[in-house]
Amino acid sequence: MKRLLTGLLVVFILNGCSTEQPKIEFGKDQCGLCKMTIMDKKFGALVANSKGKTIRFDSGECMVNFLRSDKNFESAKLLIINYNKPEVLIEADKAFYLKGGKVNSPMGGQLAAFETREEAEAVQQNLEGDIILWDKLVGLKF
Repeated sequence: MKRLLTGLLVVFILNGCSTEQPKIEFGKDQCGLCKMTIMDKKFGALVANSKGKTIRFDSGECMVNFLRSDKNFESAKLLIINYNKPEVLIEADKAFYLKGGKVNSPMGGQLAAFETREEAEAVQQNLEGDIILWDKLVGLKF
């Protein structure tokens, strides 16, 4: 009986400590800021706090505007879609951003995220725009 209880306790603890990365369900989830349905798999972002609450966004600019407007939301994770790898979330504060030019993001902020500078530079050749980092991005107004 003791073994059974110990086994159940371990299962409950492991389930409570899930490290599964949050996801975006395209065509189903709504943006936490503008309430649009998240459709474009090259864009999208999310913030998650340490209590497990996740807010999804249809664009990086909506995530930035949300973080600026909600001072009480303490985020543990900031994730954004890698433009070159649709649906793949990367760490937003470590990403390289292409801003402006011919980038056609859902909310018109002309913002695309990339995991590496090389990826951003390659796309910049076609879409133009400026490469910026997170610290500059969070200071922009959309």
